[in-house]
Amino acid sequence: MKIINLGFMATGARNSVYARNLIQQFGKKIKINAVCDNNSKSALEFKKQYCHKDTVIYDDYRKLIKKQKNIDGLLIAPPNYLHEKMAVPALKLGINILLEKPIAHTPESCLNIARAYTESTSHVTIGFVLRYTPFYKTIIDMIRDGKVGLVKVLNADEVVGPVLSSLFFRTWRGKTKDTGGLLLEKCCHDLDLINTILGVDPIRVTAFSSDNHYLPKTNCGPQCPICTIKDSCSFSTVLWEKQIEHGEDNGEYEYVDFTNDKCVYNIDHNLMDRQSQLIEYEGGILVYFNVTLGGPETKRTIDVIGTEGRIVGDFRENRIIYYKVNNETPEEINIDHERSGHGGGDSVITRSFIQSIEDPQYTPMASLKDGIKSALLAFLCDNARQEGKVLPVDYLQEIEAIRD
Repeated sequence: MKIINLGFMATGARNSVYARNLIQQFGKKIKINAVCDNNSKSALEFKKQYCHKDTVIYDDYRKLIKKQKNIDGLLIAPPNYLHEKMAVPALKLGINILLEKPIAHTPESCLNIARAYTESTSHVTIGFVLRYTPFYKTIIDMIRDGKVGLVKVLNADEVVGPVLSSLFFRTWRGKTKDTGGLLLEKCCHDLDLINTILGVDPIRVTAFSSDNHYLPKTNCGPQCPICTIKDSCSFSTVLWEKQIEHGEDNGEYEYVDFTNDKCVYNIDHNLMDRQSQLIEYEGGILVYFNVTLGGPETKRTIDVIGTEGRIVGDFRENRIIYYKVNNETPEEINIDHERSGHGGGDSVITRSFIQSIEDPQYTPMASLKDGIKSALLAFLCDNARQEGKVLPVDYLQEIEAIRD
């Protein structure tokens, strides 16, 4: 059995999920040779849970890339502003990488990664985990099989519940300069799915947003344990701990650092807390996509309307309703999946990454080119929002220059 030697750039929540799924599925076939994180406590905990005694911990990504000559694959999942710095040197060495979404935090960084990829021999798996879920694969297949005829309108919503929303207010994700914006950081998944489902290019975009809710409050904060509304605020870590004690953990708490209990209202951030996009695609297809932070629960829904039918999907419930023209009885499709997180996508994407290392001819389901498409669309929507204009899509030629 050939051992696959891996390295991990960053030891936070996403790479922990990847490590856990890799170990559960491949066992001793994989070996984590090295990890890198400037948070020594996080790195040591990661090593304790997922690695072996000889795993080397680095606090500088350049040292890992320089010294670990036998790495077969590298999983890169730090904050967005570090993606280019870590991915480009790895690509120049021909290392296969799993690059967490989004590609990077600026158009320039995205295109620099794309150029390095085009000049390399590396396989790149983009962390579009939703692409790998049975739920979205079913919808994509139904559209391609002509179940709705010609698509006319696609409506999609992402509502982010309090637990996951807190990550955007309390961590580095609260600063646009580090993330590239809410739409890019949280919803490049969704934009990629829309691109994939429709299979044609966007033509023009406009967008709107608001940030008038999560503003300073005199009766709140500065931290949950000493806040006057700690027992009722939906963002209260005190309240969450009580919910966990009562067995109400829905799986989202594993992403939360409970020591980071700063008030979401009184913390310094520059996030839009809701944003709506209207995108016209080739063929006159209209897309409406909305994202909202701080909803009552985390939920994704999609509604595709065509000339011959309609598909309505609820990702949280793993349920699809198919309405066919001239058929009064809709068909309900309940989706089963591996219980690995993200609707079963976490286990599938990690298998795909290992396959890309073992088979030089293998093509990952979501390519780097797909990642660039979704990122540049997010940047364009944000430009349209900021300028208050309808903007034409002007980046397709740059995407064509990227190798498949």
